[in-house]
Amino acid sequence: MGRRVAGLRPAIWILALTSWIAGCAQPPAHQYPITGQIIAVNSAKQEITIKHEDIPGLMPAMTMSYAVTSPSLLVGRAPGELITGTLEVRDALGKLSSITHTGQAPLPADSNEAALAAGLLNPGDALPDAALIDQSNRRRSLSEWKGTQTVITFIYTRCPLPDFCPLMDQNFATLQRRINQDTALRGRVKLISITMDPDFDTPAVLEKHAGHLHADPAMWTFLTGDRGTIDQLAGKLGVGIMRDTPQTLTHNLRTTVLDADLRIVKIFSGNDWTPGDVLSTLSRQ
Repeated sequence: MGRRVAGLRPAIWILALTSWIAGCAQPPAHQYPITGQIIAVNSAKQEITIKHEDIPGLMPAMTMSYAVTSPSLLVGRAPGELITGTLEVRDALGKLSSITHTGQAPLPADSNEAALAAGLLNPGDALPDAALIDQSNRRRSLSEWKGTQTVITFIYTRCPLPDFCPLMDQNFATLQRRINQDTALRGRVKLISITMDPDFDTPAVLEKHAGHLHADPAMWTFLTGDRGTIDQLAGKLGVGIMRDTPQTLTHNLRTTVLDADLRIVKIFSGNDWTPGDVLSTLSRQ
């Protein structure tokens, strides 16, 4: 029950309450027209990934994931669909408030869609071996990590979105620090970051990137290799990669925890996992 405010006559109290409500009201959203192609539909997160044209007054052409204002906007949506719509932006957060179908076109060819379609690995499955190259330009086989618990994620160094690859980097940096502080886990866990952009992320680039993150090579390894090998491995672990231009990639995030036999224990989808979530999974093995 509300508390009576002493000393305020009813008319003044109503005026004060009205002013308070007005001050708390959200500012109106800015609306922008958007035109592009649907690349992916995520019903669980109520998001649509769109490769869109320039949005005048807001951003240049790029590929981005946007939430929808209503689940009904997801009905009938499919990859490859050409659309127009309205993007509402409030407090730097954009949501699609309307979508209109305008046609259909093939998806960009440079992707690992075939690897995804071949079937994903699940908890209990063994990680397939793969030949890659580390940041020191040494040939490495994933089977070398057998005998230790391992955490794998996929990144690329030019990723411009702070809540995608840079967040994975920071989460792994936190994992490295906290594993070293945990006597039960120290020396028993390895971290692997695999680039999705091997044409740019050479061993020298990855070595510089690792140095920037203060990655300890005894625990945390960065890997590159040929594109086909990376795309196949990423697809098996549920990471979709679409190369829009030589500089930009559309991708999702999947972080995999493996036991000492390199069998999948758990896969964290997206970017809402925390280092604590991974540490809890590691500690239970």
